Amino acid sequence: MATLWVREYVDVGVAGAGRAAPIPQEPGTDQTPVTFTTTAQSAAFGVGTKYIAIIASAAFHYVVGNNPAATTGALKVPADTLVHIGVKPGQKIAAIAAA
Repeated sequence: MATLWVREYVDVGVAGAGRAAPIPQEPGTDQTPVTFTTTAQSAAFGVGTKYIAIIASAAFHYVVGNNPAATTGALKVPADTLVHIGVKPGQKIAAIAAA
């Protein structure tokens, strides 16, 4: 069984003068870790959440939505890789172990 950690961010800055790359601003809010083998969902993102950071203990596939169900056809992320994703309040992330 793998674990997915999710940190939510409300405040977003920019990478530098004249650059448009959004950078989540700490402190973030950590969700309860999600354990998964088959598809499993996180808790709903809080009011004002704009970005999340995710990392998992094993390779996984993920989707984001209001009631997401991850499949092995979704985007794959290698184990121990930090990923930042733009999201909307109330959405969730679902993960499934990579085949």
